[in-house]
Amino acid sequence: MSADARVPGSAWAWVLVLCLAQVVSTMDRGMLALVIDPVRADLGISELQVALLLGFAFALFYVSAGLPMGLLADRVDRRRLLIGGIAVWSLATFAGGLAQGFGQMFASRLFVGIGEAVLAPCAVTLISDAFPARARGRPMAVYMYGSMTAYGVGSLLSGYVLLLAPRGAFDAIAPLQGLAPWRIAFLFAGLSGLLVILLLLPLREPARAGTVAGTAAPPGTRETLAFFVDRRRLFLPLYGALAAFAMGVSVATSWGAALLTRRYGFDPSEAGKALGTGKIACATLGALVAAVLVDRVARRAGPRGKVLLAAAVALCAIPSTLAAFAGSETMAVVLIAEVTLASAVFGATMLSVVPEVTPLGARGFAVSLYAFSMTMIGGSLGPLAVATLTERVFGDPAAVGRSMAIVGCVTLVAASMLTLVAARALPRGAS
Repeated sequence: MSADARVPGSAWAWVLVLCLAQVVSTMDRGMLALVIDPVRADLGISELQVALLLGFAFALFYVSAGLPMGLLADRVDRRRLLIGGIAVWSLATFAGGLAQGFGQMFASRLFVGIGEAVLAPCAVTLISDAFPARARGRPMAVYMYGSMTAYGVGSLLSGYVLLLAPRGAFDAIAPLQGLAPWRIAFLFAGLSGLLVILLLLPLREPARAGTVAGTAAPPGTRETLAFFVDRRRLFLPLYGALAAFAMGVSVATSWGAALLTRRYGFDPSEAGKALGTGKIACATLGALVAAVLVDRVARRAGPRGKVLLAAAVALCAIPSTLAAFAGSETMAVVLIAEVTLASAVFGATMLSVVPEVTPLGARGFAVSLYAFSMTMIGGSLGPLAVATLTERVFGDPAAVGRSMAIVGCVTLVAASMLTLVAARALPRGAS
């Protein structure tokens, strides 16, 4: 009997709910990127202020809260921690829809970061406890599918709201009368977290279990930090690769919709619907590929093989940064959407590696470091680098495509190289 066949149904119930939580989390986090120009015009903010809202504002508190939350996830009831986090980020997204200026929107993004800091360490450790090491590829792929499809769901939601609101579709709902369409999209996104909370209430978390030989008991904070310092030859390039990859893919996720409106003449609703459809299709394909490929590589080559797989996948994300040179609007949409395919495989691969190279009691912290690398370093610096090149070097909003190509190509090549360095620190066939 396969390892998958012995997994109880409750484990897959957790995976499905966590997948939905990823959809809501990523949609709330990424909603601003889908309506950049309407928000910019309504609030009267600059290109660099938009970049700060896209990356730094969210990342600052996501990371500040994330590392303590990672340690907490190793020690407390993760279901209750998740419910609290979802409530915080949902209310903050809702408040963002009511923001009247840069300061209020900045504060909203800060609290979205605080709430979402609990999801990754809780979700990855829950899945790791519920599934054996060599059968984690499929549930991790499903979990990552939530994150990848969220860009598409968010794009579709914002696209249809931007299309229908001017036609009076929401006038029957008194609180929405007179609101700008982008504000209505934020309000709907914020309310969606309530569904996830309701689904979490009946679940009970699986017993914590470890797979690292030689670990007799969960380490304390000092021992946890010492473990990462002792294995810095692995973790420094590993987390560096995560940061570089996040910078590369943030090019498409943060500025893709703006590129379509500025370079190819889409209006915001058209861009949202086109990207939504494309990203959902690519995310579905990516999840299917990851579900088969990651576990197959794990059985043959262990964590080292999976890290080498991630190095190749990083290079496969480069086309998503080159949409400005696509030659047609259809191909541009395809290239931007392709980022979700590469990200789904890369994320499922790397998230399944982290629990295998980290001892019990340090996994939540390890996942928080993962989130730190991807969000604070990669997710904030990527959008900022594109905005800086566009505004300060090229001096033309229409040049955003060139900025995307420069930042994306450099960082994704760096991600692949750093991942190869990390793989050298793992023995062949390690498990």
